[in-house]
Amino acid sequence: MQLEEITSSPKDPNVFFTFKGQSLGFNIIDFWKWNQSDLIENRNRGILAEFLVRQALNIDSPIRLEWDAYDLKTSDGIKIEIKSAAYIQAWEQEKYSKISFDIKPTKTLLANNNYSIESTRKADVYIFCLLHHKDQTTIDPMNLDQWTFYIIKRSILDKEFPTQKSISLTTIESIYHEKCEYKQLKERFENLINTEP
Repeated sequence: MQLEEITSSPKDPNVFFTFKGQSLGFNIIDFWKWNQSDLIENRNRGILAEFLVRQALNIDSPIRLEWDAYDLKTSDGIKIEIKSAAYIQAWEQEKYSKISFDIKPTKTLLANNNYSIESTRKADVYIFCLLHHKDQTTIDPMNLDQWTFYIIKRSILDKEFPTQKSISLTTIESIYHEKCEYKQLKERFENLINTEP
């Protein structure tokens, strides 16, 4: 038996769940609110960071693909990996979290459901999204004043840290990168793409 890949499309927010053809009175928005309202929680914050970059760069991707080799691709084919971090977490803390981002090379999933032997970084550009706000009483991931973005070419990571699994904020700031606020993201991204190294 051969089951083809399922291609999804954006859900109509007004569609209700049904049972035996009858509406159950709750819809997809009810599910989204229940599932993803905690934007400080690590997984949701990471997905939010991907969405923010998508919006800032005007990338036309109708839905998010969970297991893709990279997170976004521009219209001219530039592949982007997006990572997020924050000082404040959803759980109880004794101190702020240390900031680091995942940059580990990974194996490629092949067409036959096996993995490549070699581990590589698949994206052309990494965007590290830091929710930098440090006041727990006012933290709001939807307030984009509270975010800082760091953009780095994969070629720099491969040259400086070919096998390293994570990178600290201090290290990011010591190598060639673009640092910006949300409204500067598109301009700084394009600047980095068109600049050596």
